[in-house]
Amino acid sequence: MSLYSAIGSAISGLNASQAGLDLVSRNIANANTPGYTRKVQQVSNAIAGGEGIGVTQLAAVRNVSSYLQQQIRTESATTSRLNVYSDFLSRIDTMFGSPDSASSIASGVTTLETKLQALATSPDDASARQTFLNAASNMASKLNSMSSQLQDMRLEAEQNISASVTSANGMLKSIADLNQQIAQRQATGLSVADLQDQRDTAIDGLSKLMDIKTVQRDDGTVAVFTGGGQLLLDKQPVSLTFDEHTSLDANSAYDIDPSKRTVGTITLRNGTTSVDLIASGAFRSGAIAGYIEMRDKVLPQAQAQLDELASQLALSLSQETVPGAAASTGVVPNVATGFDIDAATLQSGNTINLTYTDTPGGTVHKVTIVKVMDPTALPLAATATSDPNDQVIGINFNQPMAGIIADMQAALPASVDVSNPAGDTIRFLDDGGAGTSDVNAVSTTITPTSLTDAGTGLPLFVDGNGQKPYTGSLDNPPQSVGFAGRIQVNAAILADDTALVIYSTNPKTEIGDDTRPLDLLARLTDTSRTYSSLTGIGSAGTPFAGSIDSFARRIVSVQSSQAATAASDAATQQVVSNTLQDKFSSETGVNIDDEMSNLIMLQNAYSANARVITTVKELFDVLLSIGR
Repeated sequence: MSLYSAIGSAISGLNASQAGLDLVSRNIANANTPGYTRKVQQVSNAIAGGEGIGVTQLAAVRNVSSYLQQQIRTESATTSRLNVYSDFLSRIDTMFGSPDSASSIASGVTTLETKLQALATSPDDASARQTFLNAASNMASKLNSMSSQLQDMRLEAEQNISASVTSANGMLKSIADLNQQIAQRQATGLSVADLQDQRDTAIDGLSKLMDIKTVQRDDGTVAVFTGGGQLLLDKQPVSLTFDEHTSLDANSAYDIDPSKRTVGTITLRNGTTSVDLIASGAFRSGAIAGYIEMRDKVLPQAQAQLDELASQLALSLSQETVPGAAASTGVVPNVATGFDIDAATLQSGNTINLTYTDTPGGTVHKVTIVKVMDPTALPLAATATSDPNDQVIGINFNQPMAGIIADMQAALPASVDVSNPAGDTIRFLDDGGAGTSDVNAVSTTITPTSLTDAGTGLPLFVDGNGQKPYTGSLDNPPQSVGFAGRIQVNAAILADDTALVIYSTNPKTEIGDDTRPLDLLARLTDTSRTYSSLTGIGSAGTPFAGSIDSFARRIVSVQSSQAATAASDAATQQVVSNTLQDKFSSETGVNIDDEMSNLIMLQNAYSANARVITTVKELFDVLLSIGR
């Protein structure tokens, strides 16, 4: 090696050492900078004429495991979703209270029962009647308030989805801009490590909002897809839009049919193509998925529980079951027997209850015929009633009687004959001499609106400030939906509290008669009712059954259990995310001890190259002195 080659090699070594020292200094300075990864100097031997002439500096790089990164992003999305669950369910649990808390919805039912017991003991005591009405008003107000809070939380989720979509669009634009810069610098051989850190930070932020996957391209850019495979970015980002609704109520719901949807949805727009990402199931984890599930599933189910409680509370106190009157036609041996019912007393949502038996065979059939005034609500689902063992038939009563009878007959077997002998009477008979059926029983379940002369029940609760009778109508929209937010105490009873006692005008009920208060108390405490499985309590095959009080306590217990489970799941998932992040940091982060070792090594290399230059200089001086 000539002296000129030696000095050239040493100078390249000095430059490489200086660049390495600069890189180590930058690593140390950014040791605590979020998203910064350790940069490593790249050098290669410079060869000319078959011999080394120094080193060539290459672009600084980082050593990052793309597999570990994807794991972190996957778990980060899950963590974000569970954190949303934990936050919202904790707030719902606080709202519903504990079963023994004085502020819980279950306590409100217990207080109502206690005050009703006092009224039954002293029905002639005006203060006892007023105290009971105060408890009923407080119960209605509690349900109104809780329903309002749930809808406020749904609106909050809607707003959070909107804010998240805006953030996602910003992150996608940042990733696209950084992609472009990385491609340009990589093509010219410049370092892109810092830009990759910035891009990773944007991708990590996006992964907290939704589950995503990235694909590395040869030019250094990345393509971004949703976990379900929808393209979000490749060279240029797509546009995500959200048609935010500024107000929501219990009837607001998501539907894949845009004409039926009354909440916002996230649409992916790419040129002339648009995709409803919620309908396509693109959001499986991430904060956005959590907010969507809160808005469309969890909070509506909590609302359904309140609505069912309010509905059953109102119906339990007001409903009356009226048995059909025995009826027959024909002559022996072809006498057809059955029952007549009066359809004039039926309101929308009231039912005709038919039981018949196949003969021979003995198979018993239980049929619930529901009065419907809105034909668009038909056909009714099997879950229209909470009884898993009945056949549900919805009949449009908004038509002449002949049409009503024809629709009933079409829905029932030929062995059960339906007719209209006169007026509003509907008759159900077996097939007489054919002997293939027996009509065992027919009754109606009605909700009288009169305070007297309609049984010992009482329409204590009504629907809304308009004081509409609550009948459980299934017309669109079903009356039960959002009823917890509208339930009110009957103004006529507030104006005359003696209605709590007086149930008959002929003969006139004495003010000290405890018949009605005791009946109302039994309806609340002793009578077992079956509750809709749409509340998430019980199943369609085995619905929850019990008193109003037991259902209220079950609601509180379910919410408490869900909140505890969500908190536990979120805490466990956070440990998983933290473990992966710690592993990533240990592999790619800056270790001060390692950097100091590198610093010493580079200083030594710098000194060695400097000594080479000094030695070459001395040799040149010697050569020059010989020449003189």
